[in-house]
Amino acid sequence: MLTGLVFCAVPGCGRRMHRVGGSYQCMARRVGNQCIGASALAEAVDQYVTEQFLTKLPALEPDDPLLVAIADRWVHRVDPETFAKRDALTAEIQDEQARLADLEDARYVRGEFSGPAAVERYNRLAGRLRGRIEGLGSDLRKLPMPSVDVSPMLDGLILREAWAEATNEDRRGRLSLAMDRVEVTKGVRGQRIIPEQRIQIHWAKPGTDSAT
Repeated sequence: MLTGLVFCAVPGCGRRMHRVGGSYQCMARRVGNQCIGASALAEAVDQYVTEQFLTKLPALEPDDPLLVAIADRWVHRVDPETFAKRDALTAEIQDEQARLADLEDARYVRGEFSGPAAVERYNRLAGRLRGRIEGLGSDLRKLPMPSVDVSPMLDGLILREAWAEATNEDRRGRLSLAMDRVEVTKGVRGQRIIPEQRIQIHWAKPGTDSAT
């Protein structure tokens, strides 16, 4: 369930862990890299992460940063094409603004436009750039801002029912909305895993992408 989200927390490693048999194992160790190799019973890790997810979300306040991050990631998945267009327009606006700033520096700081003809040329160039920026801004404002309804994730009963019916792939997708990564430390051979001591969940933050 956690493939792509679970990582080795051995100092200096940080590599992904994959399920091998009944355990999540550090891939660095398996390919011969210098790591003592974290390993943990997959069922225990899955159960702990699942319960943390199912109990934390319904307890969130509407303005909680985690909920903001979840909504942001979710809406990007729902309508990636619109966000790609918005990102492209934003990048164009920034480029044109940089050109305008350089042009203004050329006139007012570096003194490169002197004389009536040069000033006229500056005004023409600056007007063209400002028009371009205004047009791009108008196009950006016309694009819809997609939204999602996160309320089902805040209802404990609905969330658990949906989780019970979901495939592991679906569960992994939902976890990646709320989590950046799950880190597992090295255990002691022969000792039963205590999840609270060996598993750390890095919850999502606004403006960041998941590990997947």
